[in-house]
Amino acid sequence: MSMSYVPEFGLHFPHTYVTPKKNGDGEYEDPKKGLVNKCMTACAGWVNEYNQCVQRVQTRTDGKGTCIWQYEELGMCVDHCVAHDIFSYVK
Repeated sequence: MSMSYVPEFGLHFPHTYVTPKKNGDGEYEDPKKGLVNKCMTACAGWVNEYNQCVQRVQTRTDGKGTCIWQYEELGMCVDHCVAHDIFSYVK
């Protein structure tokens, strides 16, 4: 069984385009920075887990322990959230 040929495959673009903003120096602002701030609220569970891990590690007296896995999970959550909106900034 073969799939039908669809010539429009891959030609679907976002319906909205957000015009880039300029800062006071006349340079364009990075849209990801604003999206990351918005996504930190969506990833509040991972932020809390990371902060709890940091507190646990800081209270240890032997100097061992790391929160790298919680930090990576937080980063993946933020990246996943940003990926939904970042392409509306690309023309």
